[in-house]
Amino acid sequence: MSEQKKTKIQEKESVLTKKDLNKCYRRLSLWGETSLNFERMQAIGWCNAMVPALKKIYTKKQDLAAALQRHLQFFNTELMFGNLIFGPSIALEEEKAENSNKIPDELITSFKTGTMGPVAAIGDTIHWGTAWTLGTAFAGALAARGALSAAAVLLGLVVGCEIVAYMLFCLGYSTGRRSFAQIMKSGLLNEILDGANILGMFMMGVLSSSLVTAEPALKIGKFVLKDTLDGIVPGFLPLLIVFGVYYLIRKKQVSTAKIVLLIIAIGIAGSVIGLF
Repeated sequence: MSEQKKTKIQEKESVLTKKDLNKCYRRLSLWGETSLNFERMQAIGWCNAMVPALKKIYTKKQDLAAALQRHLQFFNTELMFGNLIFGPSIALEEEKAENSNKIPDELITSFKTGTMGPVAAIGDTIHWGTAWTLGTAFAGALAARGALSAAAVLLGLVVGCEIVAYMLFCLGYSTGRRSFAQIMKSGLLNEILDGANILGMFMMGVLSSSLVTAEPALKIGKFVLKDTLDGIVPGFLPLLIVFGVYYLIRKKQVSTAKIVLLIIAIGIAGSVIGLF
């Protein structure tokens, strides 16, 4: 390899080391949402996570101050999948440090604000709506039976989410601002969402049958209400309760607190009249 080619490769090498990037990731993972406020939401935690990289990228005080101000603007997304924005943001700052005319301030800001909404929708669906909900529900079912493996399930859930978040961060940084667009165009996330929905419905059915119990004690002669309902569909009443709660939350926007009080009231009333 000629000396000229070696020089070009060296010029393209990042000034940030793996250690620098890992430090940024740890800051976002640990403290990304510790300073939430209505004015800036996650911006302070986000900016704090960017500091190790920005200090190394910008050697001039005024350039560093300008970069910090950019990342203190309002920002809010789901932080696990938010690494698809975090990684490219660091890569954009590196490009801007090399050529400020090529990467204006508005490009970095518009990239963050333009992608935080779609990423939040994806992250909330996959991370919190599916993985975390099902994982904690499964751990709760194990804990209700006195199984110590419930703690292992929770630990595995946390570790698994952390691994995914770090992989997304590395992917985002390595591919730059094109990463989010590439992932969206690939259709991979749509397949993941479809799979998550199928898994969610399957798990909700399993958990509903094991955790929701409602055994009517009503008997009139030879008529036994429980046997009649089970003859229609095994576990019909628990299933009916699950869909009833879902209907109240999704269609009627009834708060969970009111639903809990309603279930308690129905349980007490049913016990008094001998239904349960």
